[in-house]
Amino acid sequence: MKVFFAFLFVIVIIARSVWGIRLDTNFQTNTLKQYNISINDVGLWALGFECEIEGGERVSRLINPGDESLFEFHANDGDATFVPCDFYWSKNDRNIHVYDDSLKKQCGDDLVNTCKWKISSDGFYVYDISQNPPHFVKMYDW
Repeated sequence: MKVFFAFLFVIVIIARSVWGIRLDTNFQTNTLKQYNISINDVGLWALGFECEIEGGERVSRLINPGDESLFEFHANDGDATFVPCDFYWSKNDRNIHVYDDSLKKQCGDDLVNTCKWKISSDGFYVYDISQNPPHFVKMYDW
């Protein structure tokens, strides 16, 4: 019996390090999901944005044309997950959700999900993985 528990302990440690599983997650009721947000500025001016992720944490960035900014957050499966962002670009400003439940089709609904956004002078585009082949689809105007 001691050998079984030692083996089980080793498996848990290996799984935690390989898959990044957090031990404080309750796997009986919830599954921890990872969300990656990618924002790419394809315009002529620097793009500023501030996003509020789960728990009230704020992500603020200023990126130059052609650059990309990445951030991630975690949430339990079944939680209402959304990330509102304020964007500032030249004389324009806009508030959009770079992730919410309505974007599951475009961004995925697995344990690891990625929402790729491209911001240009005519609006906001999300990379839609549900399309065949996947491609950027315009979601919002400035």
